Amino acid sequence: MSVETVAGNGRGAAARLGMIEVAERLFAERGVDGVSLREIGTQAGQRNTAAARYHFGSKEALVDAVFRHRMEPINARRLAYLDTLDQDGRGHDVRSLVEAFVHPLADTALGEPGNPSWYLRFCINAGLLEGIAVADLGREEWTRGVHIVRTRLLGLLDQVPQPLRADRWMLLAGYVGHALASRETFIQYGRAASLTPHPVFLSHLTDTAVALTTAPVSPETAAHLHQNRRTP
Repeated sequence: MSVETVAGNGRGAAARLGMIEVAERLFAERGVDGVSLREIGTQAGQRNTAAARYHFGSKEALVDAVFRHRMEPINARRLAYLDTLDQDGRGHDVRSLVEAFVHPLADTALGEPGNPSWYLRFCINAGLLEGIAVADLGREEWTRGVHIVRTRLLGLLDQVPQPLRADRWMLLAGYVGHALASRETFIQYGRAASLTPHPVFLSHLTDTAVALTTAPVSPETAAHLHQNRRTP
């Protein structure tokens, strides 16, 4: 491979990374539908107005690229966390699994004092976009950790009727995501001093997330479920 080719590949990788970082911020600020690929390329310093489409092909692929950029280190932390839990005999404990969901995400996105990411707010806006990897957690290696957590957690919810278990995961993920995104916003706008200390916040967030996950189904919900059950 020539020196020119290596340099070109390096410039291409730098251009991709720049657009990924700009896309994360703009999607976090204005939502996926509020930003064009052309604007992302321009704000990333690309003279070619079609640069983002050239590198990623579509907005969905760019969203996936942002998720992959952030989730690869999060996934590595989560898999290591799960390995430790398994070694300690806690790999199928509800609280431990909720911690395995919360801590790697919070530590990666909020772990650098004075340098919060835009990732958590990006997740809120981009997470439900159709056709992306996080909508199918078994699709990519970099979603394997969260796929394991989800599978194990849902398998422990014997007290929750089967039709409601997927909803429990969606409620858990939404609750944790919004709580962390709010904290990310406070940190970014210089209000970190007013926040609960980070270890206390994470433990309390885990407390409430476990309570949400394991909450008993009320007689009212059971009655509604019975009345609205699907028949073959």
